[in-house]
Amino acid sequence: MKRKIAQIDQAKCMGCGHCVLACRGNALGFADGKIDMVRAESCDGMGQCMPVCLAGAITFVEVDASEESSS
Repeated sequence: MKRKIAQIDQAKCMGCGHCVLACRGNALGFADGKIDMVRAESCDGMGQCMPVCLAGAITFVEVDASEESSS
């Protein structure tokens, strides 16, 4: 089964946290001063985080849900 999850470009991320506040699933969080996917299984793929990202650091990728837990 395929599903979409947010992917953060660490090179672009400014660590502002706007996306963390917009994420309904609490899938995003802080790691080393940047934003990172901390709970991929909680990402609903709806994209509330993307329009609030001031740096344009968020894209969505399609993942195989069966492989997700092994990454």
